[in-house]
Amino acid sequence: MPSGSHDINVKLLALMGIVSAILVFSLVVATQAWFRYEFQQENQRKYVDVPFAELVDLQESQRSALNADPHYADAEKDRVIVPIDMAMRGVVEKYAQSE
Repeated sequence: MPSGSHDINVKLLALMGIVSAILVFSLVVATQAWFRYEFQQENQRKYVDVPFAELVDLQESQRSALNADPHYADAEKDRVIVPIDMAMRGVVEKYAQSE
């Protein structure tokens, strides 16, 4: 068997080894970067984006008070609390008639 026709192409094998090593290295770096990004996003969702419960309750109570039915503020019945849209409408009507 002639050995010249079945020689190993060392340059080609070295090039394939180098290219494969670069591809594996870039795949590892990209996977690690993706993992760190997802880990950071999960921590953001778990710890940073969580609403402060007391603030949410306070805002809900304020919104419900703004839209509550008209009622008296105290036992003497000298002050009436009305919804904000009704109060704004009354102020506009009051000052629109004076001009």
